[in-house]
Amino acid sequence: MAFIPETVTRKPEVLLVYTQRMIRGRTFEMIENLGILTLAAQLNASGFDAKAYTGITTDAVKTIEEMKDRLFAVCFYCDFDNRSAVAAIITFLKKHYHFYIVLGGPQTLHMTEDDLDIYQADGILKGEGEESLLTWLGAKVRGEDVLVPGEIRKSQNADYVYLEDFSKYELPRNEDVFNYQERPLLSVITARGCPYRCAFCFEGGNSKNLRMRTAEAVLGEIETRLNNSQRPRYLFFCDDTFTTNPVRLKKILAGLRTLRKKYDFVWFCEGHPGFLVKHSALIREMIDSGMVRMQIGMESGVDDVLKAYGKQASPADIKRVVEICYAEGLPQLTGNYIIGGAFETAATLAETTKTVLALLDLAPGMLDISTTFIMPLPGTQIYNHPEKFGIVLEDRECLTNLEDFPVNHTQALSLPEICMGRSRFITAVSNKMKEQFEKGLIPQERIKADFNLAFNYGIAAGYLKFIYAKDAIMVAYYKKLIEYRGLLKDWHELSEEERNTWIIHKIPDFSMLDLNTLSQTEVDILSYSGRFTSIEMAEKLNVSAGDLKKLLLKMSDRHLILFSAFI
Repeated sequence: MAFIPETVTRKPEVLLVYTQRMIRGRTFEMIENLGILTLAAQLNASGFDAKAYTGITTDAVKTIEEMKDRLFAVCFYCDFDNRSAVAAIITFLKKHYHFYIVLGGPQTLHMTEDDLDIYQADGILKGEGEESLLTWLGAKVRGEDVLVPGEIRKSQNADYVYLEDFSKYELPRNEDVFNYQERPLLSVITARGCPYRCAFCFEGGNSKNLRMRTAEAVLGEIETRLNNSQRPRYLFFCDDTFTTNPVRLKKILAGLRTLRKKYDFVWFCEGHPGFLVKHSALIREMIDSGMVRMQIGMESGVDDVLKAYGKQASPADIKRVVEICYAEGLPQLTGNYIIGGAFETAATLAETTKTVLALLDLAPGMLDISTTFIMPLPGTQIYNHPEKFGIVLEDRECLTNLEDFPVNHTQALSLPEICMGRSRFITAVSNKMKEQFEKGLIPQERIKADFNLAFNYGIAAGYLKFIYAKDAIMVAYYKKLIEYRGLLKDWHELSEEERNTWIIHKIPDFSMLDLNTLSQTEVDILSYSGRFTSIEMAEKLNVSAGDLKKLLLKMSDRHLILFSAFI
């Protein structure tokens, strides 16, 4: 483009964009897009000034417009969810601005030359772009017309580019994030591709063979990025094949244990229930190396449905993993259930609900259950042959959907029935969680662990978000308890000597309390708090030491008081 100023081409500024439609707080905003972050690292190592941007559509357009006079190119990451949004944004930008626009991302796998007219980008590059994007932009800087591997052109076939040796590419860098502000979450990917072929999964339905990074390369990246961090971090292993190879996994776990001696971090991964049942001892090793949250594929409580999906795991496997994780003390285990999926009927929904409630009974306070509808992703078996799963696709391209409404029904259930089925499922799960809390079935150490993960690492699980956090007094209590790291203790943590000699401290402000629910003695204890031990308080209030201790236990369990060795 001859109209791009020479000053721009000396160190061309490139913005790599991952944007989704207008719903703030969606998961994509929380988890770094390592695709565009890795591409930014390659460009910056080769003379470009590249930044990676993630945000909703309106914010993305506003950011691009603010940078318009400096930009050499804007590169969009395109997946199944954001196709229409990306197409609309590019159409707008091409009408008003003159920088290059490049399109990449997983959705390009299914693009043809017809998409050149739909998206109107200057270039559509299919596949993993560490080499192709750099080559394409470099040619434009030099004013050359170079056909790069994976580029779609009129009457020109283009194969999707898969890379093998990741070690020769630059590692993603936090500082390449646009307007970077450090947050707890730090995303890491250890492999590309997938050996499984689940009927609903884009990766399994479309990817090349699994290509795994070495344990040494993964650990080297983690240490480099942790060394540049200024706060505790939550490592988020993005790939769903993290547990596939037990030999490599053991090496990574050993490395993580060593790194945790120097850096403050915890981590999450996805695990395959079939693998974990066969290698159950690894769960203990994973927890010992810092794993605090894991996701396993649950999908359905019906064995025949899981077989139809090709899950290679049964409801019995899932139950066993839940039992092991709870016994080993894993703070959080999450799983997702597909509502309105393969061969769904009222009976299968009832069986899945029954299964999930039983799992919750096995593990009070640990499970974080979510739900989705079927997304018919291109290249998957459900997209290509929905009839084999008893599914009728009403909107195969999901143009009417933001993952909040089904685009299919089954032979037995209509769209409204599937929506109601999901609502009843969520209500049943929610009521069970509330019942467990109200009956005191959730161990205090699990509640405290959830608050610790929230306050220190930004991890908020379902029990905390939907139950604990609604109690302002409880939040204040655990915030103080965790903030003071052992200088404050609850009644159950105290030795017998400490129960006599430590000072009673009031936690909630009086403005947070309904004084009508407290006895006069309890009000007096709170009023005199911060000055007296339990023995001194008993003398002050003229009650027996035994009666006061019973009252202090009750008040501690109601999150009203904590204890310290100091005034």
